[in-house]
Amino acid sequence: MKKLRWIPPYQLTIAVIIVILYLTLLPKPFGEEEIPLFPGADKLAHCCMFGGLSLTYIFERYRIGKILTLKGAVITAIIVSAFGIAVEFIQDAMDMGRSGDLYDALADTIGAFAAIPLCIALHWIHIVVKDGAKK
Repeated sequence: MKKLRWIPPYQLTIAVIIVILYLTLLPKPFGEEEIPLFPGADKLAHCCMFGGLSLTYIFERYRIGKILTLKGAVITAIIVSAFGIAVEFIQDAMDMGRSGDLYDALADTIGAFAAIPLCIALHWIHIVVKDGAKK
């Protein structure tokens, strides 16, 4: 963890947001080269991008010593999901070769919430049990 202390708080999260915006809003983010993909690869990419965003934010909270509770992690996933839905609306409104897709928004949401169990397993989220003790 000491190796990452030189990075100011939330800079990794901002970098992930910029990469997501680049990949989702540019008409051809990889140029004219067509990359052969399997069916559903787009949905998997959305799931990974927005799961990665939730994961990055939760990690950065952990890294600076402001560990989230489960409730905070769920709120984070809700906000990341709303960001994903907003991106789909922006894609549709831009009319630049991209179109908003309900299934992309669903994949964004699944990814955002899928990061929570992983972060719990990594102990980046505090789980509070009924007697008030932290796990």
